[in-house]
Amino acid sequence: MISVGRLAPTQQWDQNMLDLLFANDLYYTGLEFHRREGYPPGVDGAILIIPGRYWFEKTNEISEAISKYQWVLAMRVGDEEDLFQPDRVFHRNIKWWVQSPNPDVDYGDARLFGIGFPPHFNDITSGERGTDVFLSAQNTHEARQQCFNVVNSLNVPKLVNETDGFTKGMNKDRYATCMAAAKIAPAPSGPVTADNFRLYEALESHTVPIADTKDFWLNLYPDAPFPIVDNYSQLAGYITDQIAEWPANSNKITAWWMHQKRQLTQWLKADLDDLGAT
Repeated sequence: MISVGRLAPTQQWDQNMLDLLFANDLYYTGLEFHRREGYPPGVDGAILIIPGRYWFEKTNEISEAISKYQWVLAMRVGDEEDLFQPDRVFHRNIKWWVQSPNPDVDYGDARLFGIGFPPHFNDITSGERGTDVFLSAQNTHEARQQCFNVVNSLNVPKLVNETDGFTKGMNKDRYATCMAAAKIAPAPSGPVTADNFRLYEALESHTVPIADTKDFWLNLYPDAPFPIVDNYSQLAGYITDQIAEWPANSNKITAWWMHQKRQLTQWLKADLDDLGAT
């Protein structure tokens, strides 16, 4: 039994893929996990999930709390601003996973992983692809404005929805249904990081995402098969090409995404073995 401690706040969308991993629902690990809030007591070691933007000023507190463990696998999540620095936490036998990494920062031998998809995509099923392009998002900065302008100008079956704020657009179930009914989904960067739920929602729906900010995505996924635009003047051409390549492009990207999810299981088992946890 491997103990998993979750520092507050828990039940966040950016922890959903880790929840699936520890429930053996992402892929079977062959291990059993006991999840609880806070630091697990009375154990030799623990996996510790740290929401970085809430704990970046408490690294000394974390170091003291984990000093009782023989091993720690720490996972920094929920920190788009890259505030929490793992090298400020001290332990004699620790490994790190870092979510939404800054491509300009060297995290040493840490595992780098993305924000993933939210819970309402856990059981998504693909339907009839009646929409070529789907974009429902906040229009909060220049790159997103350019993205909306291009998509609105396209003469293809499309569904475009500008929202007033995060989660303030469509009902989440309707949003998921619309994503799964589309062939292409532009996934523009957020205001702080290129990492965004939309890209992973598309991947999970077998929809082809079109990302931006190559330095981020190729740092996180050097073999990323989904298209990445350098600037939004290229977007119309990318969309036209991806529609023409459907469904071969979707099949290729979906196979790659299945491998990435399986790799999380492989990383987890390898790191726990190296730490002496198993």
